[in-house]
Amino acid sequence: MPRPLTLKTALALGVGLAAFGSLPAMAQTPAPATPAGPGPATQPPPAPGTTQPGPTQPAAPPTPPGTATAPAAPAAPAATPPPNYKLQYNGLIDGYYLFNFNNPKNITAGGGHAYYDARHNSPTIDLAELNVFQTAPPKSFGYKATFITGDTADLNHYDFLSASRGLGEARYKNIQQLYGTYAFGADGSGIDFGKFYTPFGYEVTEPNGNYNESRSLAYSLVPFYHAGLRIYTPVPGLAALTATFYVVNGVYNTPTLGVQNDSKRLGYIGQLNYTDPKGKFTLIFELGLGKQKYGGTVDVGGPDTKLTLNDNNFTYNINANQLFGLDYAYLKFKPEGGNPKTTQNGYAVYYRQAFTPKTALALRFSGYSSKVDGSDTAKPYEITATYEVKPTTAFTTRLEYRHDHSNINPVTGGTNTFYGGSDDLVSGPTKKNEDTLELAGIFTF
Repeated sequence: MPRPLTLKTALALGVGLAAFGSLPAMAQTPAPATPAGPGPATQPPPAPGTTQPGPTQPAAPPTPPGTATAPAAPAAPAATPPPNYKLQYNGLIDGYYLFNFNNPKNITAGGGHAYYDARHNSPTIDLAELNVFQTAPPKSFGYKATFITGDTADLNHYDFLSASRGLGEARYKNIQQLYGTYAFGADGSGIDFGKFYTPFGYEVTEPNGNYNESRSLAYSLVPFYHAGLRIYTPVPGLAALTATFYVVNGVYNTPTLGVQNDSKRLGYIGQLNYTDPKGKFTLIFELGLGKQKYGGTVDVGGPDTKLTLNDNNFTYNINANQLFGLDYAYLKFKPEGGNPKTTQNGYAVYYRQAFTPKTALALRFSGYSSKVDGSDTAKPYEITATYEVKPTTAFTTRLEYRHDHSNINPVTGGTNTFYGGSDDLVSGPTKKNEDTLELAGIFTF
């Protein structure tokens, strides 16, 4: 009979792995109030056929103090490699071990585990991903397909708890992206049609595109993907500014919305992405408007709901080794028929310090406020510290400690949000705080 892992053993394991350059990730956060919610997001739309973009990473660190450097002769500018229009592929495998200090007896539970990194005391493959793509030549066609498996596949398609308990799986969950591309010219403008990652949010689905292993609370307010059409182009006269316009089948995605939404309620999204020509900062603005139904089945069981979603993020490169990031998200659900509206405001602050080309520390503070008319306001927050080691360019390890706190449970109206050792799915959570220690590894190819 296997012996349960004790807190003392878990701490020893975490410290030992950290010493060998291993990695952790941290606990997850309370789900947003009301509608069957949103989730992860992406940065601006990728160029046709490229991988999903992530936040700007710091450059290599400066020469250590006291190291002599001889002046070097001016180097000839590196030649830009020609575009690759052949069939290409890449991908990643992300796994983790997480210890929840509340020691919940349900390894997959709600509350603070609603977003990624959900399994307590159980080594887990969170995401295995394969991208197959062909970049579109100017005035020609290309495509991209992203296949995923692991807990992220269920979470991104909003059936994580049901699938983990054998109660069913969300449709199309293993095809995260599948779209065709037409490039108008060589300037980066084009059009995509199909299923693709959302532009909303500072953080992305792929953990190697983020500074931390877990996701912020602000990340829980935005969608994961969209199905429809997007058109993108550099703004004439402002080469550093790119504009993108989306027409999609529902701004949000759930098992009965997004790709499967046949209610003929279109969503409209606009995005502006400005990158400083000197590489000092990036500023991204997104706005989504639409009308959807919520209630359980497609176009049945809920009132028409007008929604407004705005997300703004800013990255500033302090120097070659340090960066600072901000994210703010605003979300409003306004149901018809006199039903109460929900207003949510999410925020996240990021700081990353690279010590060497292989080691870095990332800090994050995030939270949101969620107000449903006639009820109390939920104001959870979280603090996360992540130490990263890259033994090789293809492998990243992270050790992460995360603390979550909630003043109120936005789902039940109670005062607690997290599961403890004596809680179950019937009695519900009884803890207002949650601390987790996570070790994670990301292999890319």
